[in-house]
Amino acid sequence: MHCLGKVSHLDSRNLAILISNKKVPKNTKVFDAESKLVGRVVNIFGPVNEPYLAIAAQKGTRITRLVGREVYRK
Repeated sequence: MHCLGKVSHLDSRNLAILISNKKVPKNTKVFDAESKLVGRVVNIFGPVNEPYLAIAAQKGTRITRLVGREVYRK
């Protein structure tokens, strides 16, 4: 698994926001440290070299538990 970065906060639509050091396409599946699917990338914005990723939670996942934790992609 490849680390995407650490979730910094939630936005007004309850999307987890993080600054990534890697370029990823939309709809990329996102996993937590235990390899559990937690959501997918729904928006990419900001500077090209360090884009912000907006992650929507998988149904049944509490998005608030991701704040301050690293997330990954396979």
